[in-house]
Amino acid sequence: MNANAGGCKAAPPVGRLYALALAAIVALALPSLPARAAGLDSHDVILSITNASGEPMRCQILFGHFVVTEAGTIPPGGDLAIALFRQDSDGALWIARADGRRMMIETIDCGAAARWTETRRQIPLLPARAGREPRYGTTCRLEGAVTCEEPMPVHQP
Repeated sequence: MNANAGGCKAAPPVGRLYALALAAIVALALPSLPARAAGLDSHDVILSITNASGEPMRCQILFGHFVVTEAGTIPPGGDLAIALFRQDSDGALWIARADGRRMMIETIDCGAAARWTETRRQIPLLPARAGREPRYGTTCRLEGAVTCEEPMPVHQP
């Protein structure tokens, strides 16, 4: 009896390669989907923090419900860029979770890396919340405790 008598045929090799290529493209695109989960009601915002002190500075992002994530440690004279989203409706700043849901930012705190608890202070985020620019920059200094300037729009040439 003929193996193809039932009308079933094996997929041609080209079809299998096409399916494999399509699956690979989808798999590669999935990690970027939460970042694009911003939707039409939010826009990308970059906050750059410059460390103008003589020692390393550690920054953390504090979300609602006591959730904290490390933003990074900035060497003296160095910069740290944090990618955020801003809701158009109310200026709320957020970062996408791995599943695409929004983690709303309450504050970003920076302090001396070696003396975090005693020296940490908040970066004033109101200019980035109220503004509509895509990039903001602030400079932080260690003067007993960290003091950060209000973020100002950064215009790219």
